[in-house]
Amino acid sequence: MSKLTKVLITGASGLLGANLVRHYAGRADCTGFYGKNPISISGADLKHLELTDRQSVSRAIKQLRPDLIIHCAAATNVEWCEKHPDLAKTINEDVAIFLAELSSETGAKFVFMSTDSVFDGNSGNYLESDTPGPLNSYATGKVRAEEAVNRLNPDTLVIRSYFYGHSPSGTRSLLEWVLVRAMAGNVVPGFTDSYFSPIGVHDFADALDSAIMANISGILHLGSSNAISKHEFARMVMETYGCEMSLLRPITVDDAGLSANRPRNTSLNVAMLESIWGRVAPSVADGINRLSSQANPFA
Repeated sequence: MSKLTKVLITGASGLLGANLVRHYAGRADCTGFYGKNPISISGADLKHLELTDRQSVSRAIKQLRPDLIIHCAAATNVEWCEKHPDLAKTINEDVAIFLAELSSETGAKFVFMSTDSVFDGNSGNYLESDTPGPLNSYATGKVRAEEAVNRLNPDTLVIRSYFYGHSPSGTRSLLEWVLVRAMAGNVVPGFTDSYFSPIGVHDFADALDSAIMANISGILHLGSSNAISKHEFARMVMETYGCEMSLLRPITVDDAGLSANRPRNTSLNVAMLESIWGRVAPSVADGINRLSSQANPFA
């Protein structure tokens, strides 16, 4: 796409959605749909809309006629999805499928936010072409949605990622979870046997912009250039923000007593991203440092 005129972002009050609204508000006519949590962002038109209300969604999109729809809204609590598979399917699959159909009908490019958790975690450094092996209800739903939206709209871009940053609620990302606990003087447990390649929302937005401008379709992995454990991630965050390091505790995934299975290594190969982006992806440390050097836009 050489130029964006109208951008629509769902999940506008969430971590990724809010940051993408801020990113695109100065670049295009930007509209955001939010659910339960009202939000206001300068330069954007934010509206309350229940995405399960198909009639209202269809009417709104056909009136707006965006040239880009970025679908960020989702039920992302893995434990909740495991306990409520039918509701999770409605939110994470049925809504995405309907939006993909609408985007195809109206001629909009469709961007669907998936997850790095689509893989079984037995190897790590996953390529876009690697076969998914979801271990829980949340990830299984995302895999089914990936397949459906790509089939329904050939101009779909599926993003697999794990991102962090500041959110309007202050509680939506792993970075915020670490900081809230540490600053309250509470113990911060970190998994020593769970590896990933998280990317900061600022870098995520820049990378996604490059992929959209290059009119990339299919599947794309957005992540950092290196893989670390979640314990190491917590350590980096706490050191960067000057937290009391004695609060950090190493634990294993099994120690947490979670009901849903978790993959142990969901790190992503980002060679395709770097080729599109035209530069080396930032390291995890680079991303945390960049975030810490900027004011929290939602504070």
